[in-house]
Order: sequence, then structure tokens, then C-alpha cells
Amino acid sequence: MKTFTKVALVTGLVTLVLGASLFIVGMAATGGDGVRVYYKNGFHVDEDRDVVEQERTEIESFKNAKIDMSEASVHFYESDDDKFYVEYRLHECFAPYALKVKNDTFEFSDQGDCKFVINLNMFNFDNDDLYLNIYYPKGTEFGDLSIDNSAGSVTMEDELTCHLLDIDASAGSVNVANMKGALKADLSAGSLILEDCDLGFCDIDMSAGSFELIDCTMAGGKVDMSAGKFKSTGFTLTDDLSLDMSAGNVTIEFVDGQKIGYDFDISAGSAKINGEKRGDEFEQINGYDIILTVDSSAGSVDITNN
Repeated sequence: MKTFTKVALVTGLVTLVLGASLFIVGMAATGGDGVRVYYKNGFHVDEDRDVVEQERTEIESFKNAKIDMSEASVHFYESDDDKFYVEYRLHECFAPYALKVKNDTFEFSDQGDCKFVINLNMFNFDNDDLYLNIYYPKGTEFGDLSIDNSAGSVTMEDELTCHLLDIDASAGSVNVANMKGALKADLSAGSLILEDCDLGFCDIDMSAGSFELIDCTMAGGKVDMSAGKFKSTGFTLTDDLSLDMSAGNVTIEFVDGQKIGYDFDISAGSAKINGEKRGDEFEQINGYDIILTVDSSAGSVDITNN
């Protein structure tokens, strides 16, 4: 065995033993509640899971947003008046937090020296309900909303209009409802669920996970998924859409009466339109203004368009 290989094996074994030891110590010390281990000018063990909380506080109005989070969930809500507010409950080790509204842009980011957090907990992986909540007046028309979230979810359920919603999430779920605007999303793993949305052009890149559209309209776009599934019901397409799936299934149920052309290239799998099986390479584009293109390495394509 080569020296490099031996060193790699020993290093891996030591890391595994150290990780297991930390986990056991954490569980034993807290009676099963777990601990956090984080690095901030050295390693620290946080048995109390200290957090920093800010109650709902009024802030200046804004049109754009730039949010950079290391962990926690990000929520947008309609406020019950004509003012903007923010509240949060976040891990103490990332403090202080930078919150400001400048040049009509809301900015929030981690400013502490904490580099990473390891949660040693067998039963609870919810980040202790860490969150950043943003409230906006009903009828607000946003410009560009940019959210970079390393760990946590992004949720928008109330009516929201924007020029562009740009989400970069390493892990977690993205749930957006009642949104009007273009969408750009880059997800390493997790789920992307859109419901009752009037979408502009969409640019979606997902390494693994699922993308689901429920009763949405989309003005075309491109979707690149390495592994996962694409599913839509009650779907209205108003411009060309291309789906590039390395591995996974595509299931689309269009709103009745749409005139859609198709261009399928499937390396391994099957394709059906309204229950009728099509070949691995199927093209029906002449005379159609809107084309659905599917390039799939492995998986099935099932289209319903009556």
C-alpha cells in the first residue's frame, strides 16, 4: 500500500473516530438534547444553544433585498399595515448581524467570525427554529430579491410581486406561493415548490431534489436537474421551456386547450403524451409557437395536454 493511501486512510479513520466521540460526548452531556460545536477564533461547544433574538421592529421601506444567511429559515409575510418590519431568532455565534437599508435595498448578512456550525443532535435537526422574518405592506412591488441561504428554508406564502426572485440555497426547501415575477433558483439539494404563481422567465438549476409547480403560469425558461423529478399540475406555458434531466422523471399536466409543440431526446426511459407512447427521439414542432424541449439521460416523460 502506498504511503499516500495509508495516510489518507489513517486521516479518515481519525476524523471518523473524532466525530463519533464528539457526538457521544454531546449526547451524554445533555441527556440526549445534543450540542452545537462551532469555530469562532477557536473551537467552542455550545451546550445551551445560545441565540440572539430581535422582536418585530419597524425598518425603512425598501424595493430590493440582499440576504446572506449561514443558517435559519427566511420568511416573507404581508404586514397588517403600511410599514416594513423585521424580526429574527439566530445563532449567537454568528453575531453581530449586519442589518441596514441603503439605496432602497434591504441588506442582512452574517458579520461574525463564526466559520461553521456542527449540530450534534440525534433527534432534532430543525436549527432550533432559527428564522429571519420580513414583513412588507400589501401591494408592494419589489425589484430584485436576492436570498443566499446555506442551510434553512425559504418561504413566501402571501401575495408578492417582484422583478426577480433570485434564490441560492445549499440545502433546504423553497416554498413560494402567490408570487408574480421572474425566478432564478440554484439549489444543491432539497425541494422547490411553487403554487398559484404568475412566473416570468425561470432559470432553475438543481443538483438533486424535486421541482413542483401547482396551478402556475410560466413565461418560458430553462430547468437543469442532475437528479430528481419535475412535476406540474394545472400548468400554463406561454413561451418555450427546456428541461435537461440527467436522471429523473418528468410529469406535466397542462391546462386544457394549450397548443404546445414537443421535442424529446431520451437516452434511457420512455415518453408518453396523453397516454400514447412516443419514441426516444420525438419531434412535433412545426406550426407551434411554444415548444417544450426535454433532454433526459434516464427517466420517464409523461405529458397530459387535452
